[in-house]
Amino acid sequence: AGVTLDDLVIDQGLTRIDHSFSQSDQVFFHYIYSRRDFPAVQLNPFFFHKDNKFPNTSLGFQHVHTIRPTLLNEWRFGWHRGNISRLSPRTNTDFRIEQLGIQGLKVGGPDGRALRPDEQGFPVLNITGFLGMGDSNASSNLDNSRTYQFVDNFSWIRRSHSLKMGVDVRNHRDDATTNKWPFGNMAFTGDITGNAAAAYMLGFPRTTLTPEGVPISKVRQWRWGLYFQDDWKATSNLTLNLGVRYDLFGLPEELNGLSRTLRFDQGPIPALYPEPGKIEDLWLNEYHYLGPRFGFAYRMSGKTVVRGGYGIFYTSAQFDNINILQLNPPAGGSLTIINPAINPIATIQNPVPRELFPARPIFNVVTLPPDRKRRNAYIQNWNVQVSRELTTNDVLEVGWVGSKGTFVDTSLQNFNQPTPGPGDIQARRPYQGFARIRMIVADSNTIYHSLQTRYEHRFSRGLSLTAAYTWSHLIDDSGQTINRGGCVCQDPRNRGRAERADSIFDVRHRLVTGYVWDLPWGRSLQGAPKYVLGGWQFGGVVTLATGNPFNISQSGDTQNNDALWPRPHAVAGQKVRLDNA
Repeated sequence: AGVTLDDLVIDQGLTRIDHSFSQSDQVFFHYIYSRRDFPAVQLNPFFFHKDNKFPNTSLGFQHVHTIRPTLLNEWRFGWHRGNISRLSPRTNTDFRIEQLGIQGLKVGGPDGRALRPDEQGFPVLNITGFLGMGDSNASSNLDNSRTYQFVDNFSWIRRSHSLKMGVDVRNHRDDATTNKWPFGNMAFTGDITGNAAAAYMLGFPRTTLTPEGVPISKVRQWRWGLYFQDDWKATSNLTLNLGVRYDLFGLPEELNGLSRTLRFDQGPIPALYPEPGKIEDLWLNEYHYLGPRFGFAYRMSGKTVVRGGYGIFYTSAQFDNINILQLNPPAGGSLTIINPAINPIATIQNPVPRELFPARPIFNVVTLPPDRKRRNAYIQNWNVQVSRELTTNDVLEVGWVGSKGTFVDTSLQNFNQPTPGPGDIQARRPYQGFARIRMIVADSNTIYHSLQTRYEHRFSRGLSLTAAYTWSHLIDDSGQTINRGGCVCQDPRNRGRAERADSIFDVRHRLVTGYVWDLPWGRSLQGAPKYVLGGWQFGGVVTLATGNPFNISQSGDTQNNDALWPRPHAVAGQKVRLDNA
C-alpha cells in the first residue's frame, strides 16, 4: 500500500444581501457554496486512490419586524445540503475482483449477488502488526443530506425583564450508505502460522467478511423545539437568566425499506423485523425531553464578579444511525467465515469456501436494544466562576466547570460473542442463529470536572500576555461513540463499572500562553534607521499538555471467542500500571 498522500483543495463563495424596507422591517439573505476535494493517493496512484468530494450548499433568509420599541419578531428560514462522495478508482469500471484470482466474494456468500459496477472495489486485507491494503471506502462513502429549518422568535422587553420565546422546526433528509466493508475483508493473524505476515504469504486468512455492497437508505425525520428565556436584572448587582426548552424528535422513516432490526420480544429466538421492503417504526419514541437552564451574574464589588449556571441539553440520536440498520440481509448483511487454525481451508484465492459456508447462512446483523428504545443523550453542564480585577491592566479568573453525559450512544460491535473457552465458536454464541451482532445502544455515561484559570495582562508597557491553565478529569465507560468505533469493550454484555475508567480523551493538565512584546530598541532612532529597526514585535503561543490514555489490546483470538478487543493477560508478579517515565 505504501505511503498515503492527502491533497486538499477548498473553494468557497458567498453572496449576501441586506435590505431595509423601513425602520420596522429589515430582511437578510445569504447563499454559500463550498466544495472540498480531498483525494487520498497511496504510493501506487493507479491502485489505491480515494476520489473524495464534499460539496456543500446553504442559504438563509431572515425577516425582522419591529412591532414597537419593546416588541420584536424575527422569522428565519435555512437550507443546507451536503453531498459527500468517497469512491474507489474501480467504481463504475470494468474491474472485477475475480480478475485477480479471488473468487466467491459476493453479497450473501458464494451463491449470493455479485457486486454491481457501482459497488466495485478491492477488499481490505488486514495483516496484524503490518501495513495492510485495500479500498477502505467505508462509512458514508455516499451521503446526500439536506436540512430545512424554520425558526420564529418573539422578543419582549418589559421593565427589568428581557423575554424571548420561539419555535424551531427542522426537516432532515438523507440518502446515504453507511457500510463498513463494502468490498469484503480478510484478516491475517498469527492464529494459523504463529505470524501474521507468514499467514498472508501462505494465503490463509483467519477470518473473512463477505461484501456488504452499497445499499442506499432514504431517511426522513421531523424535529420540533419550543423554548422560553427570561434575562432578568433582579437588582443593580444581580442578573438572572432563566430558561427552558422542550424538544420533540420524530421517529426517522426509511422510505426504501432497507433498514431492519432484531426483535427480541416476539418469541424465544430473535428475528429480523420488518419484512424486507416494508416500512415500519423501528423503535419506540420518547417524549420527555424538557431541558431547564439557569444562570446568574453577581457583582460583589467594583472589581469582583461571580458568574455561574446550570443547564440540561439534549442531543438527538445521530441521524444516520438508522442507516446502520441497512446492513442486514437481504440488503447488505455480511457473513463471517472463520478459518480453522489447524488444517485451514479458506485461502486468499477462495476466502469463502463452501466447506465453511453453512447450508443456512449465518449473517452478521445490526440491531437496536431488546427494549426497542433509542434514547437521546442529555448533557448536564454547570459552572461557577470568579473574576477579579487585580490592577487596571491585570485580570484573574478562576472557575469550576463540570459536565455529565447520560445515555451517550455507542456500538457493541460483537454483542453475540461467546464466553472464552474451547470448541466451536458459533455453537457457543448466545444467539446461534446469527454471527456477530452489532447492537446500537445509548447507555454510556461520562463525567467531567475541571479547574479553569485565566490570567490576562492587558497591553501596557509594551507587553500583552494571556495565560490559561486547566486541570481536568474525564471518566467514561465506553471507548468511542457509534460513529467513531464503538465501545472498545472486552465483554459487551458486562460493561458499566467493568469498563469505567479514564477516558481516552482525558487531558489532565493543559497550559496555553499567548504574548505580544513590543521590542524596545529603535524607539529613539530617526529617519531610515527607525524604519528598519523600529516597530518590531515579538509574539507567540505556547501550549503544554499532558498526553491521553490509550487502550491496550492484543492480536489474535487467544480466548477463542471471536473477540474484537481482547486485552492482554496479567502476568504474575508484574505491575498492572506503568510508572510515569
